[in-house]
Amino acid sequence: MAKTFKYRVCRTQMARVTFVNGHWQGLQVAEESNPAELYNSCPMVWEYLESSGRDGWELVGVSSEVNGMGSPNAANLLFLKKEIISTGDDSNL
Repeated sequence: MAKTFKYRVCRTQMARVTFVNGHWQGLQVAEESNPAELYNSCPMVWEYLESSGRDGWELVGVSSEVNGMGSPNAANLLFLKKEIISTGDDSNL
């Protein structure tokens, strides 16, 4: 039987995970906060990775954007995967 996986694409900015699969990770709402408060309400990258690892997620890739000047951009992507353990009942697939 082939293995099945779930995936997460995490956008990081200012050493914080800001979006996972397109969903905002901060505790503050954009309309109610200034940019510093918005970023500070998101989990730190290392905290997010530790928590995800405990839940069975594995970091499998990283992408860094580079601007025209050759310096790293403020946004990076982290790619995580987690194996879906089959219960033996494939009727839900």
